[in-house]
Amino acid sequence: MSDLTSNLAALYADEQGRLQRFLIRQGISPATAADIVQDAFLRLLGAPREDVRDLRSYLFSTTRNLTVDRARQRQRSALGNAVELDESIVDPAPLADAALISRQEFQALHAALADLPPRCREVLILHKFESLSYAQIADRLGIAKNSVAAHMVKAISHLRSRFREASA
Repeated sequence: MSDLTSNLAALYADEQGRLQRFLIRQGISPATAADIVQDAFLRLLGAPREDVRDLRSYLFSTTRNLTVDRARQRQRSALGNAVELDESIVDPAPLADAALISRQEFQALHAALADLPPRCREVLILHKFESLSYAQIADRLGIAKNSVAAHMVKAISHLRSRFREASA
């Protein structure tokens, strides 16, 4: 057993009961106090040695921090359980500004697609909207797979440039 391990074991034997009693006096149940103290020792075990000058102080601070973390966690879960939305009163329609933005984006996409050469548009739609592979598109349109790739590159490049212009 290394010196560090034996030091930590001795520290655990010395401080475990003291820390648990401290937490119990704070109103924490004995089982939870034991869990928090064990977690504090695990953190100490995983802490870089150069960051810990005083093991007892580190242990006490960690125990206090873990106690605060648990209290916050309980508060969050209590709030989460207390606030439940009634789905019957929630309006499923999007907000007006979101609907307007979506409509504008759809119109911009539709215009950009309309500007594509017919074959590029057809390849793009088959690939992106009907999820066909390049090989399937080539078979369906009677063209080479390399041509499908070329049409896709041209279509994507066109759409990118159109949307860059729109956002600038």
